[in-house]
Amino acid sequence: MNEIVNCEECGKRYSIDFDRVEGKTVRFKCRGCNHVNTIVRATPNIEEKHEGGDVAPQYSGTDDGIKIKKEPRKAEPKIKGIGIRTKMTILFIILPVLLMAVASLFYVKQMQKLSNLITDDSTKMVSSMAEDIIIQKARGVAREVRLFLDTHPGLTKEDFNTNQEFRDISIQKVGKTGYTCIVEKPNPSEPISKLWSHPLDKLIGVDINEAMKKTLGNNYQRWYEITVNAFKDMGQEAAGYYMWYDKREKYMAMVPVEKTNFFVSSTTYLDEFTVPIKELKERADSMTAHTMSIVLIILAAAAILVALIAYLFGNSLSGRIRSLTDVADRISVGDLDAEIPVKSTDEIGALGEAIGRMQDSISISIERLRRRGH
Repeated sequence: MNEIVNCEECGKRYSIDFDRVEGKTVRFKCRGCNHVNTIVRATPNIEEKHEGGDVAPQYSGTDDGIKIKKEPRKAEPKIKGIGIRTKMTILFIILPVLLMAVASLFYVKQMQKLSNLITDDSTKMVSSMAEDIIIQKARGVAREVRLFLDTHPGLTKEDFNTNQEFRDISIQKVGKTGYTCIVEKPNPSEPISKLWSHPLDKLIGVDINEAMKKTLGNNYQRWYEITVNAFKDMGQEAAGYYMWYDKREKYMAMVPVEKTNFFVSSTTYLDEFTVPIKELKERADSMTAHTMSIVLIILAAAAILVALIAYLFGNSLSGRIRSLTDVADRISVGDLDAEIPVKSTDEIGALGEAIGRMQDSISISIERLRRRGH
């Protein structure tokens, strides 16, 4: 069993075969400086085994005719930390998919906001236009009623609903289901408010407040506040919302007929004007939901495709690197005839060529040392 020892004086290396030496102490004279070295024989150790169970081979060279023993370096762990496949999974699958998901959700949310903004603003605009239409209708009917009364001085309020010409003027359509009617303001001679022109004959001459209390119930107060505002002082225009008994909101405008105690009341459901906008909103919401579904499908398909590509490419890349690592390990323990399997033209191929050049250089160096020994 050969051991490498150094001269204590000049550091020159020598190979000593302890199997041929008796006793535990060896004395030899250095050829370079003539210093006498004393070496105590150590207890022999079992030869280290290379990973995989093979005994690590040893190689000899020469140094001025003295045999030199070169111990192979023990292979380090192949992977320290995060591997290439894990990094590729994070960089090419998790991060892109997360970014795509965030971008898609942001896009859909912006679409929803835009849709809501358009429909909400449109609803407000249409509602404002509807209110103006209802008020203008009341004003127009009030002018027509004033003109008719001026030209028919003998017409009494009791005849309003029976005179067809006056009825056609005072009762006009508002929206799809709404209408105008004539209401009398309370006065000292008539302390209650009554209807004198209305589509329903049974309501003629009836106390409108009592009738609305029965019809509206708990929602009566909102309607009553509109009439109170209209009947203030000498009378004025008033308008507002109230809830009908079917839980649909109505808008009512009251306009006084000049030089009389009568008011033209114009009312209808406001949603008759805003229904198209609501339908548009429903269509926009439906399209947004459909778009969201498509985006999710595309996102899932893209994630699967990216994952498959990254998996295949990662396996190929890590496999080629493992092959080169195995070759490098074999070269490190003396297998200088190990074949380099990677023949690609990319960076991995360049690495394989570099390992091949290193392999050739080691072989040439060992051959030179052997020649010098002979």
